[in-house]
Amino acid sequence: MKKLKWALGCLSLLAVSGCTDDDYDPYYYDAAYYDPYYGAYDAAWSYSWADPVYGYWYSSIGGVLPQSTVSGLPQDSVDVNAAAAQLAANASSTFTPAGCATATASGATVNYTFNNCGAQVALQQISGNVQLVLADNQGQLSINATSSNLTINGAPYNLSMQITGSPPNGDQRQVTITSNSYSPDRFDTRSSQSTVTWVSGSGCFTLDEQSQSTRGDRSSTTNVSGYQRCANQCPSAGTVTSQTSEGTFTTTFDGSNTIQVDSPGDATQSYSLDC
Repeated sequence: MKKLKWALGCLSLLAVSGCTDDDYDPYYYDAAYYDPYYGAYDAAWSYSWADPVYGYWYSSIGGVLPQSTVSGLPQDSVDVNAAAAQLAANASSTFTPAGCATATASGATVNYTFNNCGAQVALQQISGNVQLVLADNQGQLSINATSSNLTINGAPYNLSMQITGSPPNGDQRQVTITSNSYSPDRFDTRSSQSTVTWVSGSGCFTLDEQSQSTRGDRSSTTNVSGYQRCANQCPSAGTVTSQTSEGTFTTTFDGSNTIQVDSPGDATQSYSLDC
């Protein structure tokens, strides 16, 4: 089996390096490697914002109860101002170390400033600014998140996502995410639709996602299925399939800190995971 011998550093600097591949454009390997990171970032933001106050949104604010959805009766509206105030008050405990994040609420808007923060599951070295705008989506809370001057793990990151929660089902939590988030160092565009589920307080989530991304004149459609990750651990399960004009690129997660991206032919590329 032919093995590609590129170093990860070479892949990280494709735009300015002279690295070449005789068989497949390195972008397609990158799509299968980086897209699960960005999906996991989306999931981790959602977990951080939703898990500590999920029941508060749906049980206390506006009296929105799970049984109202089951019965089909009209739901009360969500008090988005109260939800925003609760999120701002939780910033010091949601992001670590203590004091690294400040947040202020004004009406239904929350503005965060991060200084080298971490958050549950998959977010490390967060610096910059994030704004949340909360809305009532037919009795369910939705959040629109955008960023300015944001970096994650030392790389610039454009955060642009909308999160919509579902009423609690016991300890089960679920949100759906529409996202255009990505690192401009890696992709030119990215859009995704995902579902994130978890058990309250578990520090773990499961992600299922489909996304499209581009870099220059290259594009891919990537599916992430059954991606599972817990705090302070590498992804323990999940498969990634990237459909491209050059064929299908795939990888799987098994709890180790490396993955191998397989090409449509015999070529492979190994990557180290930051986990």
